[in-house]
Amino acid sequence: MVTKIVLTVVYALLVLTLVILKAFKIGSRRRGVVKMLTASMFVGIAIYGCILQQGNLDIVLAVGLIFAALGDLLLVFMDRHSFFDAGVVSFAVASTVISAYGIAYFGFSWWMILPFALFVATTVICQVTKLYSFGRDIVYLNVYTLCIGLCGSVGIAVACTFGGVKAILFGIGSFMYMLSDVCLGLFLLKFKKVGLDIVNTLLYFPGMLLIALSLLF
Repeated sequence: MVTKIVLTVVYALLVLTLVILKAFKIGSRRRGVVKMLTASMFVGIAIYGCILQQGNLDIVLAVGLIFAALGDLLLVFMDRHSFFDAGVVSFAVASTVISAYGIAYFGFSWWMILPFALFVATTVICQVTKLYSFGRDIVYLNVYTLCIGLCGSVGIAVACTFGGVKAILFGIGSFMYMLSDVCLGLFLLKFKKVGLDIVNTLLYFPGMLLIALSLLF
């Protein structure tokens, strides 16, 4: 228990540091260092959970978090479009793997379809009404959007349908991950408000931590 508390406190301090750096628009490379330290922590916690629990399916979730951390690293250099593309692909893989783990471990619930259908419909409406546009990246960004939407939908269904601490941590964490990406997308594609970028951080990293902590239960 003490170890979990210490890790959580250190993680929270790193997230707070990242928020301050973003709020004051301090160098992107410095933010990148803090970002990767934080990502390394949720990967480390996931791997520790796998070792502790020795569950075969848990390894799948850890792999998903590793791909998310790789996406974080690639997006540090997103001023080069090729790195942005690679980061999106990495996050798409992460989202798919996390979704697959959720369904394989907790089981499929028809209720997962409802939030996913709502998410897809909202995405289509936003693009048709020109709220935002994916431009030349329309195909693979839409594929990625479906992946993250599925991840969040599986997560909220797991949190609401299945009992236990593990389900709640995994479910809420996955849903926060989806919401964080919605904020990031609106920040990058539409509004360019630093507040959205900060909200993205406050949703994404705590969400990843909750997913990683689910492996300790």
